[in-house]
Amino acid sequence: MYVYQRTKKGAPRYSPNYGYEAGVHLQFIKEHYDDLPELVVFTQAKPTQHNPLFFDALKCLNSKTNYTSLNWNYQTRGTTYWRKFALQGVVEQCWRDVLDAFGVRLPSKVEPVASFYCCAQMAASRDMIRRHPRAAYEKAYAMLGGAGACHPGELDWDSLSVYASSRTRKWDAPRYNRHTAGAWEHLNHVILGGEPLNSRRRARARIPRCAPSDFGSRWRTPS
Repeated sequence: MYVYQRTKKGAPRYSPNYGYEAGVHLQFIKEHYDDLPELVVFTQAKPTQHNPLFFDALKCLNSKTNYTSLNWNYQTRGTTYWRKFALQGVVEQCWRDVLDAFGVRLPSKVEPVASFYCCAQMAASRDMIRRHPRAAYEKAYAMLGGAGACHPGELDWDSLSVYASSRTRKWDAPRYNRHTAGAWEHLNHVILGGEPLNSRRRARARIPRCAPSDFGSRWRTPS
């Protein structure tokens, strides 16, 4: 078990208090990329808050596990969700930038819609993580776990599905990190699992019934 702390800068295993779990998860990958264990379980400070059967679900993991969510709350959400904060353009830009760091390009002028298991608790094999170079995770960490904005400068309106208006923020800023850091929660199945953004799985994965079918097709061979 490897636990970070966010209260004592300069003490061992310190993680800056940015980006929620995205900052911690990505920091671990970039710091341990060369000596990753065969299987990594990414969790939050209170894992059973998001899945009461979390520790039972761990018993389902074995040497064949390459990627799986360890939560059951399945959601589908597009970036228009953030329209109520006037941040739909900022969040969409961040999603595009993060995926671009991993070589995934989203079509221009189409709203990204993610189908995902809520709250970013998952297991990923070393091989699945290393499908991408360390530099990609370092770039993602700078966008989501650092103290700066996810996207520098004005948003790229030529690629976004929304248009610049008085109801839309036109620039990203560090204060929006509480919204943009959610990119990890919404996109880790693409980055770590190699899955489509909107994979349309069933709404509730019944874990921990220890059969691969209960995790959908997430038990896969790295490509």
